[in-house]
Amino acid sequence: MNRIFIVFVSFLIIGMIYLFSYSLSKPEISRINNQTGKDLPEFKNLVDLNQEIFDQEELLKGKVLLNVWASWCITCKVEHPFLKKISEEKNLKIVGINYKDQLSDAISYLEDNGDPYDNSIFDLGGDYSLKLGVIGAPETFLVIDGKIVSHRVGELNRKIWERDFESFF
Repeated sequence: MNRIFIVFVSFLIIGMIYLFSYSLSKPEISRINNQTGKDLPEFKNLVDLNQEIFDQEELLKGKVLLNVWASWCITCKVEHPFLKKISEEKNLKIVGINYKDQLSDAISYLEDNGDPYDNSIFDLGGDYSLKLGVIGAPETFLVIDGKIVSHRVGELNRKIWERDFESFF
């Protein structure tokens, strides 16, 4: 009886390791296009990191890269240098959405790592992010004249930028 149990547990562990290894071998997160083509949702009483009312009209004119981030998000920290680089290279407004974060942590994060954003919306409860369809940080939306034209779930890097966003510039 003990021998059968050991064999069963061994196969179970080997199977779990195989499934885990297979999931890591995928080169990227699957694209989720459920927000592409939709209008940017309206929301009242948005505030920025300075606790001032955020004028949503800023998101409705021209090309705006909307980036959902948080100080607690490891992947956000990985993509942060790339966001700083494109903010310097491109004629592009970048607006951050600070997602379910503490205000002091968000401000410290930007002070410590640099601020690629023209402005950051403070979304403590995640209400605005929920209306956008965000499932977690980081996520990036390219909005042109109030319409979402590209949506990325996960890290934004050079390869993803060139594949999903560059063609709009």
